[in-house]
Amino acid sequence: MKPSLQRSRSLFPAGPTLGRWAALMFLWICISSAFAQGSKTNISYGVRLLERTVPTGVPGQPEINLFLRLPEGHTPEQPTAKGVLAFCTWQGESDSIRKRLASDTDPLVQYAKKRGLALITWNTATLWKTGRSYNQIDRRELREQDSDFDRVARAWKHGVSKLCREQALPEDGFLLYGISRGAHWSGRLALRASDKLLAVHLHVANSYDKPQGAGGQVLWMICSGDLDVGRNNAISFYQECRRKGFPMMLKIINGLGHADHPDNIKLWIAFFDYALQARERAAATGQTSAQVMQEDMAAARLTGDLLSQEGYRRDEFSKIPEAQRVPLVSEDLARIWGYLRK
Repeated sequence: MKPSLQRSRSLFPAGPTLGRWAALMFLWICISSAFAQGSKTNISYGVRLLERTVPTGVPGQPEINLFLRLPEGHTPEQPTAKGVLAFCTWQGESDSIRKRLASDTDPLVQYAKKRGLALITWNTATLWKTGRSYNQIDRRELREQDSDFDRVARAWKHGVSKLCREQALPEDGFLLYGISRGAHWSGRLALRASDKLLAVHLHVANSYDKPQGAGGQVLWMICSGDLDVGRNNAISFYQECRRKGFPMMLKIINGLGHADHPDNIKLWIAFFDYALQARERAAATGQTSAQVMQEDMAAARLTGDLLSQEGYRRDEFSKIPEAQRVPLVSEDLARIWGYLRK
């Protein structure tokens, strides 16, 4: 006992009471600081958020800062989350991301809360030339950009998987939403991390990657504005993906430039609800979600006209020029997509 008592006395030497209190306070600050760094948990705008930094080794984005908001009542010991909604915007500043993630008026936050989903988001970076798709740059630049994003995607998958394991969250079946700079980031991620995703909705992306790999196992919705600089790239990506058999729908909103829109919000909500239902049906029938969506696009026999925004039933789609046809999955979603003719 004496050695430990002596160590204690050396740490808090005899002296004025103020000195003892100062030493105790210093020790408490050190312990608190160490705990905070280990947990990486913040209380931001009244909401508990978890944060992780994932190194990538890529100069254009040397690290990914992940932010997680758990559903109310969810703990690793008693998990309640029904899934994960991941989203990526144009925001890069940590405090702006925290503020959005903590806002109960944000449509993404409201959707996650209503459906019992965890929310994951992260900072964006310009890893791709804005406005230029994969087939609009030279081969050398394409190889470099592909290599960079391959590494970033691997880092993202590693960091997100680790965070989900720590918090007892599902590690796949994510819904992914991307807008603006976050849309081209999310689109490229979806082609490289398809095993993590159920569905992806991209809005006003200006550039797109080459559709390949297992990206066809993800359910897709592409949305753009007819005044946005990325409109033609969105149409080209959609047409190439459909030729490759991707389950995908496209919406071009009339009169919209590079901005969000109420119609886009209605679409991603309806589309994500559809994706969750498709997953349940796939599990019951032994199919993949992609197979379910492909069958629904054929069985519904509803086709939208990309330019007029009109939906046609059954064989009337022959009135639509082939390059403007968008097969739709259901009557409910077709009514949100545009005007459904009788």
